[in-house]
This record gives sequence, structure tokens and C-alpha cells, in this order.
Amino acid sequence: MREKVENFFLWKAFLKLERFVMVLASIAIVLTIVINVVCRYIFHVTFNGYDEIVVILALWLYYVGGLYGSYEDCQIKADVVSVMVTRESTKRLLNIIQKIFTLVISIILAVWAFEYLEFCLKMGGRTAILHIPMLVSRFALVFGYIAPVVYNIYHMILALVERKENRNLGGADNA
Repeated sequence: MREKVENFFLWKAFLKLERFVMVLASIAIVLTIVINVVCRYIFHVTFNGYDEIVVILALWLYYVGGLYGSYEDCQIKADVVSVMVTRESTKRLLNIIQKIFTLVISIILAVWAFEYLEFCLKMGGRTAILHIPMLVSRFALVFGYIAPVVYNIYHMILALVERKENRNLGGADNA
């Protein structure tokens, strides 16, 4: 199942888009800071508003990076229980419970993000110096909370399928 999903062209395209945004945002942040330094210390010209650009790019980098971490299923965890539990069947069950809990939380955050997007669309607004629409930075947050739901559903299904496959094969410890 994993191969079918991860070889699907839309799945691959979405991952390429994530990687592209992370690389582009990283390069753009560095270039913006370099341009600011060159303008300030070599040409003695103030580059007003560079911080607005850096903040917007940093938000996109942060949230798309978090999304990519969700794809990799490598978010930071305080997983003490799996160290104490020795039976594989119990570990798999705890993994499924964790995936379900993660999915529920991500759905709640996605609903909140969608409501936040509606609020931002009503409020409008622009940055103070460069007059960039605030929606550009706010959409990073919305995207970063809505998109992980897909990955969390995927990881939950993988955990359930693994459990079912292990049960059908007789399981490692027949628990």
C-alpha cells in the first residue's frame, strides 16, 4: 500500500512542491539579509521593509518544514511509554492510539486554521512599509495546519494496516 500511495504522481508532486518552497524560502531569506547588509554597509542605503520579507519567508519555511516533518512522521515526541513496553503487539496498539490522537488534534487545528483564514479575509490588512497583503503570511499558517491532516490520515492508515497484516501473519508474539 505504501508504495502505491507514495508513487502516485500527485503525492510526488506535493512533496516536490514542499521541498521547492523550503529551498526557495531558505535561499530568499539568505539573499534578503545579504542584500540588506550590502545596502547598509557598502552603499550606505537603508533597505526599509526587509524584515517584512524575512518574516513572511520564515513563516513559510517554518510551516512547510513542519508539514514535511509530518510527512516523514518525525515530529518531536516525548515517547517514554514505548521504552517501558516490551511486547510488540502493545507497541503497535499504542502507535495506533497515538496516530488517532494526532489525527484528531490536527483536524481540530485545521478547523481553527480555516476559521482564522475566514477572519483574515474579512480583516484584510497590509504590512506597514512594503504594503504586502497580510494574507500572504497568514496563509502559511493556514496551509501549515490544514495540509498535515492528509499525512496524519495516511500514517494512521499505515499503522492500522500494519496491525492487521501482523495479525493475519500470526504476529510476532501472538498477543
